[in-house]
Amino acid sequence: MSKQLPKAPPPMDRVVLARLTGHLGDAKTVARSCSDVAALECLLLSDMLREDMQVDLDLEFHRHQSGLNRAIIAGLGSSYTLAGVSLRNWCPHFVVGVKNNLPIAMIAQLLGDTAAQSKEGENRALSSIETEIAALFLARVVSVLRCGVPVPGDHEPIVSTPYPAGDYLQHAAEFEDNFVAAVHLSAKLGALESEIVILIPQSVLLKTTITKPVPQLADGRTHQDEPLSDRVLRSQVDLCARIKLTPLKLSSIARLQPGVVIPFEDIGEVSVDMDANGRTMYRCEFGRSGDSYSVKVKSNASPEGNSLKQILNI
Repeated sequence: MSKQLPKAPPPMDRVVLARLTGHLGDAKTVARSCSDVAALECLLLSDMLREDMQVDLDLEFHRHQSGLNRAIIAGLGSSYTLAGVSLRNWCPHFVVGVKNNLPIAMIAQLLGDTAAQSKEGENRALSSIETEIAALFLARVVSVLRCGVPVPGDHEPIVSTPYPAGDYLQHAAEFEDNFVAAVHLSAKLGALESEIVILIPQSVLLKTTITKPVPQLADGRTHQDEPLSDRVLRSQVDLCARIKLTPLKLSSIARLQPGVVIPFEDIGEVSVDMDANGRTMYRCEFGRSGDSYSVKVKSNASPEGNSLKQILNI
């Protein structure tokens, strides 16, 4: 009589397994975490867009979803543009997206189109320049989120080139289909109504405490109380001095070795170009001040003089 092999136990339900392993939270906890993310974006994103892109956008927390990443993205439809994001020491892969009618309307506004926007706007595929605007926009969404996420090592997020929502599977084939929390923000540009979506794995979000940064000044005031002009004037600006060297042939440059001396091009008084924030601002002369080499400002490089806008590259 043959021995009957024991039956293999049925596989554990995926939802139950996700709850046991911390990849899926209870409804109340997920809702609270999504609300924290939305509050952070609503607090900072509009001001950032106004300063960086001259766009006045009204934001509100619309809703949140809990579910598998691919299912939620599929539910967005073809009228969204997404970008994948990784942030070292926090999350290897999360997704941000925007409804296509918003970048389209932003381009029209920036080009001076005075036609009134409808509530729905256009939801076609984005052109190359509209995709560039979407990339800038989504980078700002990620920057705001980064402000509220404590990350060891102070790493910066890496944001992919935007792509249509329908192409998500080919852009994220290497990543597991995890349970995510999707934060939906309603975005209004004049009469136009659009949406921003942020999808974060619950295994990451449930371990994260979102903070609203309000840096303190030395006298106890916050940056919110400080005039914008004061903040700009106290900004750190990188300075770089450039001195022209004697021209060399490419073959000579390829054979350079440690110890080779290359003279300055100028004979006598050495001319120096000084850059502020990557823009040439002053003509200087090279010299010494005590034990340190230094430059002495002689004149403006630009006949119009120098302004804060030039130095800040805006």
